Amino acid sequence: MAAQVTMTVQEYLELIGKLAEQGIVIAEGVREVKKQGKKLVKRKGKADPKMARALKKANAIGRKKNGGFKKGYTQAKIMRKAHQLRRRM
Repeated sequence: MAAQVTMTVQEYLELIGKLAEQGIVIAEGVREVKKQGKKLVKRKGKADPKMARALKKANAIGRKKNGGFKKGYTQAKIMRKAHQLRRRM
């Protein structure tokens, strides 16, 4: 029974490159694979307690008891109001 050998793409391409330098061609049209960079992780900022209070006030102003918007209010308008209240705190 034959042993199972596994190698990474990088190792395979290095092996093909070394053989090509010696004049042995195994596969034509082999292309280089770029190394992937580190995966970026988005950092979370600190939660702003003043903004939380401002959002509660703005939602109380712009929403009805059933949770829908009052006439003339949208989510964007509520957020603008919350930022305005936050600046005044």
